[in-house]
Amino acid sequence: MKKKVYTIIMVAFMMLLLVSFGAINCARAQAAERTSWTTVVYPTIDGMWTSDDEWTDGEITPIGEDVAFRSTWDFVSMEEVYTRWLVEFLSDTTDDPEDYWEVCIDGDQSMSSAPEAGDYKFVITGHTDLVWYEGDGTGWAVTELDASEMEWASSLSDSPTNSTPHQILEFVINKGGGTVQMGILWNIRIAAYDASNSEAGVLAWPEGSDADVPEGWGLENYTSETIPEGLSFGVLVLLSSAAVIVASVVLRKRSRIDKSS
Repeated sequence: MKKKVYTIIMVAFMMLLLVSFGAINCARAQAAERTSWTTVVYPTIDGMWTSDDEWTDGEITPIGEDVAFRSTWDFVSMEEVYTRWLVEFLSDTTDDPEDYWEVCIDGDQSMSSAPEAGDYKFVITGHTDLVWYEGDGTGWAVTELDASEMEWASSLSDSPTNSTPHQILEFVINKGGGTVQMGILWNIRIAAYDASNSEAGVLAWPEGSDADVPEGWGLENYTSETIPEGLSFGVLVLLSSAAVIVASVVLRKRSRIDKSS
C-alpha cells in the first residue's frame, strides 16, 4: 500500500514538473509577441501627448520600468497601411546628443542570423538625426527613404503615463508602400539608450535581443479590432524613476524601524 501511494505521489510530482516546464516555455514564447490594435484616435506626430486619449487605443508594452511603447494601425488601401508608434523613455529627463532610439524591422519574417535584404533599421541620435539602414547579408548598409514615407518627432514632455517631462518619440510609417515593405505580420526590435544613465546600457524589447540578429526579434501581431477597455492603462502601472526612488526610501525607513523595534 505504501509503495502504491509513493508511486502515485511520484507520478503526480513528475506531471507537475512537466506542467510547470510547459508553462515556462509558453510564457517565454508569448513574451516576444505583442499586438497592434486598430487606430481610434489619430495622433498628432509632434513628440508629445497632444491629448490625454491620443494613445489610449494602443496596448502598453514595457521594457523594464524605464521604457514603454505602444502601436496602432489602420488600413486605407493596399498601398496605404499605416503603423503608428509611441515610445516613452520614462526615466530619461535629459536631452543628450548621445541618446538614441533604435527600431529594427524584419518585414518578411526571415528570422535570419544576420541582417539581410528586407531587414531594416533606423536610428535616431540626439533626438534630431535619423538614419535608415538595410541588411546586406552580414551587417547594415545605409539606405534612404523618401521624406513622405515616414513622419516622426521627439521631445521632452510630460504625459498621462508620467507627469515628469521625459523623452517621447512618435512616428508613423506607411507599411503598405514605399521602400520599407513590412507585410501583415513582421518582427521588430525596439531599443533606447539614455547617455545620462549609461550604466543601464541599451534597453530593448525583446529583452536580450541584438540589432544584428533578426532571429531574436519579437513578433508584431495585428488585429482589426479596437483595444478592449482596461488594456491601455489598467493592466500595467508604470512608475517614473522618481516614484521608484521614493518607494525604495520608504522601504528602507520601514526596514530600519522594524529592526529597531
